[in-house]
Amino acid sequence: MESWPKEASQLKQRNWVSYLYLVVDILLVLLPMFFILLGIAVITLHRKPTKGSSFGTKVEFATQLGPTIFPILFAAIIGRSMKMIARYLAEKGAKLSTLELLMASQSVWGTFESQFLMRRLTVVGAHLLILCSLSPLGGQASLRLLGTADQANNTPQKIRYLTTGPGGTMWGLETVYIGNGEFADVDALYNAALLAPNSIKLGPQDTWGNVKIPSMVSLNESTADAHGWISTPTTMAAAEDYSSLMGLPVVGRPLNANANFSMESTYLSVQCSKFTQTLYPNFFHNIASPPDFAQLSRIISGRVWTDLNSGYNPLNGTTFFMDTDLPLFDGSIAMTTEDVVATSRFDGFIGFLNSSATRTASSTAQRNLIFGSVFLSDAEKQDWSINMANCSVMQTHIESAAECVKDQCSVNKIRKSLTDKRASELTGFDHNLITSQFVTSFAKSQNQGRGSSPTERFLSNSTEFPFIQTAGNLESKEVFIDLSKIPSDAFSRRLSLLLNTYYQLSVGPTGYFGSLPQNLSLYGPDTIPVKDIDAYLLKNLSATSHTYVDWWPTFQDAVDDNAIGTPFIGATTNATITTHEQVFFCSFAWLSLLLAASTIILVTGAAALLLRRKTIAPEMFGFVTSMTYENTHVKIPPGGNVLDAMERARLLKDVKVRVGDVRGEADVGHIAFSAGVKVRTLERGRLYK
Repeated sequence: MESWPKEASQLKQRNWVSYLYLVVDILLVLLPMFFILLGIAVITLHRKPTKGSSFGTKVEFATQLGPTIFPILFAAIIGRSMKMIARYLAEKGAKLSTLELLMASQSVWGTFESQFLMRRLTVVGAHLLILCSLSPLGGQASLRLLGTADQANNTPQKIRYLTTGPGGTMWGLETVYIGNGEFADVDALYNAALLAPNSIKLGPQDTWGNVKIPSMVSLNESTADAHGWISTPTTMAAAEDYSSLMGLPVVGRPLNANANFSMESTYLSVQCSKFTQTLYPNFFHNIASPPDFAQLSRIISGRVWTDLNSGYNPLNGTTFFMDTDLPLFDGSIAMTTEDVVATSRFDGFIGFLNSSATRTASSTAQRNLIFGSVFLSDAEKQDWSINMANCSVMQTHIESAAECVKDQCSVNKIRKSLTDKRASELTGFDHNLITSQFVTSFAKSQNQGRGSSPTERFLSNSTEFPFIQTAGNLESKEVFIDLSKIPSDAFSRRLSLLLNTYYQLSVGPTGYFGSLPQNLSLYGPDTIPVKDIDAYLLKNLSATSHTYVDWWPTFQDAVDDNAIGTPFIGATTNATITTHEQVFFCSFAWLSLLLAASTIILVTGAAALLLRRKTIAPEMFGFVTSMTYENTHVKIPPGGNVLDAMERARLLKDVKVRVGDVRGEADVGHIAFSAGVKVRTLERGRLYK
């Protein structure tokens, strides 16, 4: 047989072929580094944005290949390593069961099958089972270690909102009340608020998306937490649960992100007595005839509607009127006791409590608003009367916590202001021009035809549409409202809502339509509402330590200089802007499993490679040719024991072998792997030994 070693020879020496195999084995053993590097790449991508990440896309593609590549790599390295370890142990001496388990563990199924066939679980077998379980687990780990998730990023951002502090009132005084030039805008917005569907009136935002502020009266203050916060529902049960039909305009908040912020604000509210009725003041008690102004003056007896005549008539073009009782500040230096009271009250509203001023009961009393509404008291006699109520007015200072989901905002809790401690009894109505302009404009804000105004209709029922929707000439009793039928508490809350709506609009009517300039400097210096006047004054001049006549000229000049292009003067707050983006997310549990599996494969392969270099015995495990070593039933030339099994197979490639009965002529047969001898075919009924 050509090339068959016939003489004794040494064990095979290393040559270039063996070194080539060594290089291939090293490259194979190093392949698990791919999965280790894959894990490191995933760690670097953890919480990084997916958008525009070309590296992330490549890593995602690599993870999708894992379930296919990892089991193949595992089988190639672990199977080969088990064989190398078995050779080394066999050369040093080992139990046959151990060698069988190692040789059978070249596949996952082989590992489980060998344990079953051996009918025993050894320490080696248990470790081999754990080792082989890494094949499917590692493949799944490589697939699942990288995912995506939505991540919220919070960043602080300065925003501005309409101030309702004393500076806001004075801004309105200078830009709206003086000259009465902007009340057309106020009337339009007020009527639009009344026309809004009920869902808007009950909802957290007005028609233009401004955030509405709930009223403290509508909430249960006993539910306040340790910090005074009272939770508010997203949608109120009634429109009058809000302080105004209009929300506060907010500037500087990105509408494509979520936001949380707080706002300080002040709103007006009234508490009214029960109605009393007085006949319409003329001989016929009928609205078809002009009123008797002497009688009407006695009915009203207030500070605004004085010296009544046909040209100065509170019932001209309207069906309700308002007036007030206490002295009003007109902006001049105090000369009389009433002037002192009026000045003291208005300075107190601004935040300046003049300790040197003369204090009287009127200085701190709640202002009374007189409210009158015309109605048909006797349809048969066609007698008309006026419902009269006295309403004490006050202001409430609160802090509201708002939450926005993109362009949808709502106040989720409110509390009493911690910064604004001005007296609740003192309001903007302590200024003569504000009160006189307000009561005349508010009553005449709607040019209704015959019947009670939409304002009175809303006061009667806040859920119904406040405008008459029936054509034709209706009976007077159908178009006039008797407000005395409304409980005082409900009437007070509804009147508070409408008063504050109109008042809030009157101090800044140009800021509600949306599309506001985003240049925050247009809205004046940064300030909180209670100090919004001081923000426009010199450092040595403060509205909270000086009387009105001292600081008003400076403030007026500042307003005139900044009024052009400015919708309103704004208070400042810091919002937490929350943006959501898709990021890569590393599953560290799967990552740990992948790194552990890959490291074990790498270490096992490296150890097996080292043991192979220390093993000098011929490689005879796992080959059919191995059964020809020292087999007396295989007739081949002697020698060749130093050959590896594959070398031996290459030389014996043409030898025909057979498993059969080599003692066919005996009564008891003998089964052997044979070649070149007489062999009897195996039979099921025959005995073998």
